[in-house]
Amino acid sequence: MQVAGPEQTGEAVRAAAPATSPGVPSWSRVLATTISLWLSRRVPRVRRPLALLVIGVLVLGAAAVTIAVFAGTSASSRGAAQGRPHVVRPRAAPSSASSASSVGEVARARAAAWVAGELGSDETVGCDPVMCAALGAHGVAASRLMPLGPSGLSASGADVLAASPSSLPSLARAAPVLLASFGSGASMIEVRAPAPGGAAAYQHAVRADLAARRSAGAQLLRSGRLVAGARNAGQLRAGAVDSRLLIMLAMLASQHYWRVVAFGDASPGVPSAPLRQAVITGPDARALAAALALARAQRTPYQPAQATVVGVSGGQQGLLIDFAAPSPLGLLTGGAPG
Repeated sequence: MQVAGPEQTGEAVRAAAPATSPGVPSWSRVLATTISLWLSRRVPRVRRPLALLVIGVLVLGAAAVTIAVFAGTSASSRGAAQGRPHVVRPRAAPSSASSASSVGEVARARAAAWVAGELGSDETVGCDPVMCAALGAHGVAASRLMPLGPSGLSASGADVLAASPSSLPSLARAAPVLLASFGSGASMIEVRAPAPGGAAAYQHAVRADLAARRSAGAQLLRSGRLVAGARNAGQLRAGAVDSRLLIMLAMLASQHYWRVVAFGDASPGVPSAPLRQAVITGPDARALAAALALARAQRTPYQPAQATVVGVSGGQQGLLIDFAAPSPLGLLTGGAPG
């Protein structure tokens, strides 16, 4: 029997993309089987660590995943990556109370830009009228906005809330998971999400997910198929990398050797947020094109918000893979709170 090679893996994913009928293996099982066979016949040296990571997370994680937000590593583990960089230019401190309004406008604009650029396009956002206007001005569709009523958090069905804690004291209680924050004091704007299953269940899931991410990152490094410098290797071992990104890297590393240029995509004001973006380089242009096709062929929750070829130092080309916020819990452990 002909065993699928690297070029056929992307085709297997695309062919399995439509909804499957009863009795037909899921797209994740098809991909897992393809990679397992290819690894066992073509790359026996890396069969155990890499196959376990790829197959385990895709078969278990894709079967019963509940999307939830994740928080999980230190600010010192961040790396700058290309594409959608978050650059905040220094501003002079307000000289008088009359400038408070402009400071608030800056915080709202920064928060609106982050929501527009980093949240998934299907995430609904609860907001006060002023914040809703700022979000609309930054291109967030009106259908995604859920205005908060006069009594406060009446938009209970929103996926995230974007508002000022000074004007909405119950914000942290209603949505305890901090995704990003902008400004300070009375002008601060926070982007928050509810904790599925309650705060206790969420914290338990966070700890389990962090341990799984550390293990997966260490597996990737031990496989020898993913080369990373000291900083990037430290981020992998620390569990700093988004689980969707770990799964994507494991799939790509099952086909070719890759080098991590950088991890990135920080969440302002949240030093514990995971890294959702990576830039990697491969052996040649053909491998890069195949990896790009594979990344773009994925389905939720493994579908990147952005996958594109970018230039890196030395005149090389690399692959940028970027996932939207919030990061999911449970992809590496087979479950999520809720």
